[in-house]
Parts: sequence; structure tokens; C-alpha cells
Amino acid sequence: MKSIFDKLNLGALERRIVVGAALVLFIVVNAMFVWPQFKDWNKVQLAILKAQTTLADYQKEVDQLPQLQKKEEALKDTGGAQHASAEIALALMRIVTPKAGAAGINVSSWSPSSAGTPSADGYFEEHSLRVSFQNTGDAELLKFMVSLGENNSTIRIRDLSVKPDATQMKLMGELTMVASYQKVAPAGKQAPTATPKRP
Repeated sequence: MKSIFDKLNLGALERRIVVGAALVLFIVVNAMFVWPQFKDWNKVQLAILKAQTTLADYQKEVDQLPQLQKKEEALKDTGGAQHASAEIALALMRIVTPKAGAAGINVSSWSPSSAGTPSADGYFEEHSLRVSFQNTGDAELLKFMVSLGENNSTIRIRDLSVKPDATQMKLMGELTMVASYQKVAPAGKQAPTATPKRP
């Protein structure tokens, strides 16, 4: 079988020149395109190491998923009602605050209940809001109490403590209001609306 050199009819010196030229071309191509890539090897190794570390971290979190799901269910059973009670207390304050401002009540503090009290029938919860006021006239206080019962409101006054202030010209005291809301549904069921319901 004839080699490529025999087919080209090259002599010994010509063969050496062709092999030498091919070797130089191989070295030049490697120097231009292959060897510069070696300095990227450390970057690739670091990227691989970082990816492996990230994968290990994610795998730890995935392994904890069953425990986290159990905790989530436990929190839904206990925390859902507390969250709904806080939202209801906030809704009650949003109803009462503008009425107090419109009547001219000088409120010194608001104290919403942290949790609802079940009603006798078990379908509703009573949420209370205690308001401390001062430097308020009797007409303003009366206007505020009347406004609480307007528009079929279920907000009612449970307790009222009034006394004259230091000037003997204005009133100060505390007023406790109560509103009935639909009882918080168990976990997994629809949450109650924040609209007062008449018991």
C-alpha cells in the first residue's frame, strides 16, 4: 500500500519539509486556540464546586420538606385563628376610628381584644375594643355613641366609665365596644369575612 508521500511523488527531503510544516502548523493552531483555554480551567473548577455546594444546600432543604409540611399544618391549625382575630380587630378599629374623629372624641389610646370570645350559640365571636378618651365634651361623646348604632351596625357599647377631667369642664374615661363576627372557620375551610354579622 502506497503512502500519501508516494502518491505525491515526494523525495526524502521534501517529505521532511512537509512533516516539519505540518508540525509547525499543529503547534501554531494549539497555541492560538487550545492553550488559551487552559487558564479558564480554574474558573470551570470553581463553577463546578459552587454548583455542587448549591445542590447540596438545596438537597438539605428538600430533605426537610416533610418536617416543614408538618409544621405548616400545625401552624395552620393554631395560627390561622389568631391571624383572623387580628384582622377582625383591625377591621373593627377601621370602622370606629373615623366615627370618633367625626364626633370630635379626643382618643388617648385604643386597646383591641387579642382574641374573640365565643357567643352562646357558638356561631359568632365577640370582639371588643376599649377606647380611652380625655378632654371631650358631653355632646361629642353622645354623638359618637349614637353614630356607633347607625346603618344597622352590630357594634354596641358594653361598658362606659366617665368622670370630669381636671378642669371640671370636659369629660374623660373609657368606653368598651363589642361587635359580633362570624366565628373563624377551622383550618382548610374558607376564612370568615371581616364584616360584622348580627347574631
